[in-house]
Amino acid sequence: MVENSSSGLSLFDLLARNWRLDDAVVQTAFNHDETGAVFRVASGKLALASTKDAESPKIRTRMELETGRTTIRPRENPVAPLKTPDLSVRKDLPVIRFGPQGFAAIDKNCALQHVTAGGQIVAKKTDITQQVTSLCSTVTGDMIAIAQRDEITLIPVDDWSSPVKIHLDHEVTCQAFSQDGRTLAAWGASTLSLISLRDLDATPRSIDCAGGVTEISWQKSGAHLACACSDESLCIVDVHGGTSQRVEGFPSPVRNAAFSENGNALVASGAFRLVGWDARDLPQDDAPGTPLTTGKPGFVVLNVIAAHPKRNIVATGYASGLVTLASVGTPQDMMLHQERDTEVSSLYWSKTGEHLAIGFTSGEAAMVTFPSQMFK
Repeated sequence: MVENSSSGLSLFDLLARNWRLDDAVVQTAFNHDETGAVFRVASGKLALASTKDAESPKIRTRMELETGRTTIRPRENPVAPLKTPDLSVRKDLPVIRFGPQGFAAIDKNCALQHVTAGGQIVAKKTDITQQVTSLCSTVTGDMIAIAQRDEITLIPVDDWSSPVKIHLDHEVTCQAFSQDGRTLAAWGASTLSLISLRDLDATPRSIDCAGGVTEISWQKSGAHLACACSDESLCIVDVHGGTSQRVEGFPSPVRNAAFSENGNALVASGAFRLVGWDARDLPQDDAPGTPLTTGKPGFVVLNVIAAHPKRNIVATGYASGLVTLASVGTPQDMMLHQERDTEVSSLYWSKTGEHLAIGFTSGEAAMVTFPSQMFK
């Protein structure tokens, strides 16, 4: 464990860079190459941060040979400011990955805009002619999916002239590509359609999936996906079996659900502690599955979560402004930061888990960089 080498500073002060934006942060994300992060605020403005840091905690961390104690010295210079491109994007649609380093978003004029990691804006010509209802990209950013009511346009990023259109029998308001990029899940009107990108002529599989789905998360194996719902519920879909199980009774909307691959678990926000199940025995056919006790119960709702991509750790953000790191399946958790008079609104790990982006409703934005010694 890294120790503080300056008595007046917290661990967060030593590991994080933070900035103040002019509105609530509603989304955080990293590009695929892990060179930059984007913060989207409620007004539709974007702010970009580079992961490159001249005073990274990795540089400021050292181990004392005599004692074996690892310490980190304070930062000596101010943090570089965020880049703020001159662009306003749709408030109801996410920013997505576009290629290995960039991002893409739909602006207020319904045009697709490519935003580079450096903050440059490149307009992309598309045949968007009606209201966009959903937007997503593959994990690598090599393909995007634009839903316009019941029509989905698939566009390879490296071949913009070859879009493919897919028509469904329901409107689409939420989408997600599987981690291998071979299947697209498209939800709307209580129906989840699974579209095979290897056989676009095949009829999409349809699975009943009730609830106000706002986010879809795939298991790495593709066997299950979890749908976070705004109506205080979670929908767990068995892809191979073509069935879904609705889990109700959350005290607040479920904003995030995630599969912790290292922890072999499905975890979700929306309760007074991290809700989770053993991924080998998920709720199905009205059976409860095997629950996992993770973290400590409290009196404040857990707003958002993010599962670490390499470890059995889940970042948790509460309505009190508390951010913790919880170890899956154990009561152990570590307070990372307490931001006063605000709520945690977004959490996102970089691809390797080296960086964690955090957003707050106060407009506070942060990027925490963890030295390799942090979790040893």
